[in-house]
Amino acid sequence: MERTRIAPWALVVPLVIAACTPQGDGKSGGQSNAAAAGPQGIVYEANVPAGGIEPPPGGVIKSPTLTADSAKSGENLFGSMNCDGCHGGGAIGWVGPSLVDGRWRYGGAPEEIFSSVYYGRPKGMPAYGGVIGADGVWMIVAYLKSQTLPSVVPTTNYETASAPPAAAAPAAADAAGTADTSPATPEQMLTKYGCVACHAVDHKVVGPALEDVAKKYHDQADAPAHLSEKVRAGGSGVWGDIPMTPNPQVPDADLQTLVKWVLALK
Repeated sequence: MERTRIAPWALVVPLVIAACTPQGDGKSGGQSNAAAAGPQGIVYEANVPAGGIEPPPGGVIKSPTLTADSAKSGENLFGSMNCDGCHGGGAIGWVGPSLVDGRWRYGGAPEEIFSSVYYGRPKGMPAYGGVIGADGVWMIVAYLKSQTLPSVVPTTNYETASAPPAAAAPAAADAAGTADTSPATPEQMLTKYGCVACHAVDHKVVGPALEDVAKKYHDQADAPAHLSEKVRAGGSGVWGDIPMTPNPQVPDADLQTLVKWVLALK
C-alpha cells in the first residue's frame, strides 16, 4: 500500500496560525482583560522628574470624568507649574509645541496626555507625576481637552515667530518697569504665587482647603513659623500622598502676610 506523504508546510502553517491567534478569556471576545483595561504607564530612561521627585511607577491609566471644575483647576495648575513657560499662554505653543492644535506626537486621548504629563517624555518634557500627583495631572488633562481647536493651525511653533504669545507680556512689562507695583492683598497673592492651583479657601482642590489648614493649626503657638517653613520648603504626608511643592520665590514679607491671613480664616 502506498503511504500518503504530508508536505512540510502543512504542519508548519497550523502552528504559525495558533501562535498568532489572540488567546481569549471567554468573556472579552479574544481580547485579554489587561489589554481592555487601558494603556500602562511607561517610565522612560531619558526623562527628568520635575522637582527631582520621581512619579510612582506602573499602574493602569484610566480617565475619570473630566468636568468644567477640574478644567478650571487645571488651568490654574498649568500656570503655577510654569507649563506656559514652554507651551505658551493658553497652551498655544512657544518653546514647546502647542497643546491645543489637535496635533499630538504621543497621542491626544486623555490617557495618552496623562502619560505624557505624569511620566514625561524624552528630550525635554519633565515628569510631573511626583510633584502634583495623578489628581493634579488629570486636572491639566481636563483643561487641555476643554480647549477649542484654533480656526487656523500654524505650521511652525511660536519659537520662530516674531512676537511671543500673550502670556509673555507681563514679563515684558516688568522688564520695562511699567508693571503694577501697588500692594497686593492676600487674595491677590494667592493667585500671584500660584497657590490657587492647589488650594481654595473653602474646599479641597489638590491640597487641603485653607480653612481646614487654619483649623488644624489654630491652637499651636509655633503655627506661623511651621507653616512658613512648609510653604518655603514644601513637604508631604500631612494631608495625603500628594506633596506640596517648594515655593522659594515668595518674598519673606509676603509669606508672613499670607500665613497670618490663612491662620485667621474661620
